[in-house]
Amino acid sequence: MRVILSGMNIDIERLADYRRRAASVRAGLSAGPAKVPDEVITFLDDFSQSQDLTPETLSAGYARISRDPRPVDEVRRDAAKEIQRARRSNKAIIFGMGHSSIAEHAVFNLDIIGISRLATEELQRTRLASYTEKSQRYITLTGDYLVPEEIAAMGLSGRLAEVVSFLNTTYTSLNEGLTVLMEKKYPELWSDPRGRGVAESYAKEDARYVMPLAALSQMGMTANSRVIEMTIRRLAAHPLAEVRELSARIFDAALPHAPSVMRHTDPTPYDTQTPAEIADIAEQLARDAGGTGDDAIPLRLVDYTPDADDRLAAALLFGRGNRDFDSFKRTAKSLTGKQKELLIGTAFSHIESYDRVLREFELITLTYEAVVSASNFAQLKRHRMATIIAQDYDTGLGVQIPPSIEEAGLTGTFREAIGRAQTLFEEVRKKNPRAAPYILTNAHKRRVLIAVNLRELYHIARLRMDKTAQWDIRNLAAAMAEAARGVMPLATRLLAGKDAFNEVRNRSGIAPA
Repeated sequence: MRVILSGMNIDIERLADYRRRAASVRAGLSAGPAKVPDEVITFLDDFSQSQDLTPETLSAGYARISRDPRPVDEVRRDAAKEIQRARRSNKAIIFGMGHSSIAEHAVFNLDIIGISRLATEELQRTRLASYTEKSQRYITLTGDYLVPEEIAAMGLSGRLAEVVSFLNTTYTSLNEGLTVLMEKKYPELWSDPRGRGVAESYAKEDARYVMPLAALSQMGMTANSRVIEMTIRRLAAHPLAEVRELSARIFDAALPHAPSVMRHTDPTPYDTQTPAEIADIAEQLARDAGGTGDDAIPLRLVDYTPDADDRLAAALLFGRGNRDFDSFKRTAKSLTGKQKELLIGTAFSHIESYDRVLREFELITLTYEAVVSASNFAQLKRHRMATIIAQDYDTGLGVQIPPSIEEAGLTGTFREAIGRAQTLFEEVRKKNPRAAPYILTNAHKRRVLIAVNLRELYHIARLRMDKTAQWDIRNLAAAMAEAARGVMPLATRLLAGKDAFNEVRNRSGIAPA
């Protein structure tokens, strides 16, 4: 595992000053002096020992804006002159006064290399960060995987190697068989060099369902220091050694460059004990209740805003009126169907597929319960504005077999690999339930609660219902949209993927004005 600091935001005027001095040095050297000029020595000394190329000066400068009447650029320039003073200021304001938002002005880019897909799920629970991750849909996998410390301690490293080797061999076999299928199914793509890459990616994205969650991944991550601090603390409290190591490596990569904006990185009893204590209560209540609850309903809408169309109409009126919200709710309820359709339709009248629906749509909420594969969850978790609460992976929920594998007659091959993974999973689970999921595959399932506001659901639909989206999450997004349409038909009338947006808009009678 490696975590490398690849970038951070620094004051542009400090960079400009160093560039100006470097240009002056270069001009002096071009004159061919007999000895190295003093200016060169001074510049190299200053640059090699500089501490001002840090995001901390930006945090310190912006922290002073609220109480300093000077223009912002002057305040920022003053803060950059003395790094130690800037650091004292940051510590006093962020940790002494509790103004943590000041730390958000310091931003870091991190290369994260060689972590398992299971650890990726934990890292990307951090919402207010950006991630670009290695995709198993487009890259041919080579079988790299993690040997978790917990499984090694059981003396099962050899067994893990055997199972992962079999899964990798199966992946190769499935990929080859599915590639043959894709050539037959999409001859028009196969005849075009660029199209052939698309067809081949269809094979890879379905073959990967047999790959384990111990498979290695990598990503680029961008986050501000407040978010990084919270991430370090949360990961440090995790029961898996790999996740705790990831916490330590992020700490080592980021903290030396901005010590004044990150402090509370050690886990507290709230972080370490609360989840386990709730789990103990849940386990006892489940025993008392009896039953298994192992039904695997793909998706159901468990809660939503009642009278959503009326509420949306009231919100649209409220934002353009001067009365209280209750008054507008009464007005909305008194509208005829045609009037309400006109009002909500007007909110859509000029919208294009790349536009976000209005903020008023955030007042409408929906909560779904879904059973999703690990492959599906890997995509779903990227919608970090949604509230996603996931249970542990559960072999009792079965596995997601890609339709193409059945079509290619490779189901037996697929199930044999799944069976081997599950056998070792059960053995590990008896000794350490937290480590056992490493052995499960992208096909294994878990239950999740997904709470979204309607504005976010529109975003999910545009991205995940599009024809270019992966089929598993495309099916999930389509089911979410269909359930929403059943209870709020006017507010959801333009739920569609980008590719179908214009067709749905015109069919709904909302042609652009």
